[in-house]
Amino acid sequence: MLEHLDLVGIGAGPSNLSVAALSAPVGRLRCKFLDRQPTQRWYPGLMLSAAVLQVSHLKDLVTLVDPTSRYTFLNFLARTGRLHRFASLHTPLIARREYESYLRWVSDQLDEVQFGCAVEEVTFDGQAFRVESTRGTYAAQHLSIGVGPRPYVPELATGTLGEDVFHSSDFGYHTDSLAGRDVVVVGGGQSGAEVVEHLLQRSGRDAVGSLTWASRRIGFQPLDESPFTNEWFHPDYVRYFHGLSQSRRSQLLDAQQLASDGISKGLLESIYRRLYHNDFVDSDRIRTTLLPGRELTGLCRGPGGKGWRTTLTHIDTGEIDSVGADIVVLATGYHFPLPEFLHTLGGRIARTNCGLPQLAADYSVSWAGPAGNKMFFLNAGKLSHGIADPNLSLASWRAATVLNTITETPLYPDLRSSTCSWDVADRAATHPPVDSGVDLLTESSRQ
Repeated sequence: MLEHLDLVGIGAGPSNLSVAALSAPVGRLRCKFLDRQPTQRWYPGLMLSAAVLQVSHLKDLVTLVDPTSRYTFLNFLARTGRLHRFASLHTPLIARREYESYLRWVSDQLDEVQFGCAVEEVTFDGQAFRVESTRGTYAAQHLSIGVGPRPYVPELATGTLGEDVFHSSDFGYHTDSLAGRDVVVVGGGQSGAEVVEHLLQRSGRDAVGSLTWASRRIGFQPLDESPFTNEWFHPDYVRYFHGLSQSRRSQLLDAQQLASDGISKGLLESIYRRLYHNDFVDSDRIRTTLLPGRELTGLCRGPGGKGWRTTLTHIDTGEIDSVGADIVVLATGYHFPLPEFLHTLGGRIARTNCGLPQLAADYSVSWAGPAGNKMFFLNAGKLSHGIADPNLSLASWRAATVLNTITETPLYPDLRSSTCSWDVADRAATHPPVDSGVDLLTESSRQ
């Protein structure tokens, strides 16, 4: 018998897991969240020992929307017997491995989340979405699509991928084959820096032969974590950003790049310290070359079909560096193609000039179908909602926005909290009275 649901979430990473956790106490909602992976995994190829998140533990799946939820990171620490030890760390940053453990802990408590269930096709029968999966078919009034972005590989490198040329998202699967080899890392963001730090920490027989780090950027630049910049990650600013013209949004994204795609200061300091010790202190040194302001413009096999020859063109001068390598790591970021399971509905989905889904303020896509059946796209709204969208910072607020929309009730009140007034309308709404006499987070408001 076909199971009819209010919402089917496709993908159970942080975006949809936040929807699942916040929907759990809403008794009248029937939801399922399907993920093709056999268990909860989060960027497993970048699960390096020293990697940490760039956001506070308060920006977990639920806290910024409902700090009383049982699914907070703090409750995870308490329930797993590590709260006091964590408090003694004197850092708000979470190891990436521990964050994955937290995601798995939340998933394990939610019967609505099903792993090992791949969605093969989504169609629409005129009244509901039909979700065909490897575990059966579901009928859903609404969809929440949170499959995450895909690794972006430059076109010139698409035919070279393999054991010696790979995206940084797969780096962890290749660490056993790096000793003594010449490695080129392309990309000056956080992922590229994490790969470089890992390579610099290897020593003795495990050390690489040489390391070249190239980036299009003018330097290896730090993440801007200043408090006013962080207000770009507030709901108030996301609303303001969404109301701007597409051309203005594109300009702002370029100007704000280092607020979301810079390198953590601690990571930069660690890399610089390792380079200093490598050059002046260590007895076993590796050859290191840092090439900022270079763009990868060519990649081909080396002489005699051995190794690789990378062509790196200087952005300012046009001069060319030709660097040989045994291994090329492409830390070239991510993009969002329309998932294959939506190919039947693809022609009915409105797209931007860049091919991305055209999203409304509530993250639903404009499509040729009934307004009462919504498709929400999570992690696909950078051009429409700003730099906060692909990050973890507003996952809980975005999930609450989805739930408020499908229930047509303010399950989770959307309070204004920014210091800045982004437009004229904000001035009247900013800083509501602190003591209103009403507890906005009472459990009864979610029933």
